[in-house]
Amino acid sequence: MRPTRQGAHLDEVIERVGRQLRLLRRARGLTLAELASRAGCTDGYLANVEKGVTTPTLSSIATLAAVLGSDMTAFFPTKPREQVHIHRADELDHLRVAASGTETYTVLSARSVNPSFTGLLDEILPSPAGTSYSYFGERFLLMLDGTVELRIGSTAYPLGPGDSLHYSSHPDHLLRVTSATPATILWIVTPALL
Repeated sequence: MRPTRQGAHLDEVIERVGRQLRLLRRARGLTLAELASRAGCTDGYLANVEKGVTTPTLSSIATLAAVLGSDMTAFFPTKPREQVHIHRADELDHLRVAASGTETYTVLSARSVNPSFTGLLDEILPSPAGTSYSYFGERFLLMLDGTVELRIGSTAYPLGPGDSLHYSSHPDHLLRVTSATPATILWIVTPALL
């Protein structure tokens, strides 16, 4: 079992995202209502994200970044690009992305300026509804633990440990854990999310 950080560290990450959203919004002279209208969400949702009360999804952060004329790296600290970057197991950043607490991403790749991809470890608890995604770009996934069903359009792809899938991620797609135990997925996403 990998060491994980919980509680206070996760809250710090969410609060940092909220503070950065507020800074970017104000720098562009937008009200909450104006940004919400452009991003397709409610001003109440944005207010709660800015306060660190609501956990935004990575898709929401990507949409907000695009509307603000930025990219997702603006919401997270970056480091100068190094030739070799190591994330030690006890130093990983965990991002809780589902308000229900059913999904946690661990950022594996370096958060440098203008990265070409993002590597993520996704731990998802079983949930009958699943999680819907829509993101412009490509995704590669490698199933590590558990089983899932990935639905792209009307086609369902059952996946288990060792299975991999590479696909264009701009059509809406739904991921649902089908095992009784959590699923663990390694994602490589391009263009980079963080």
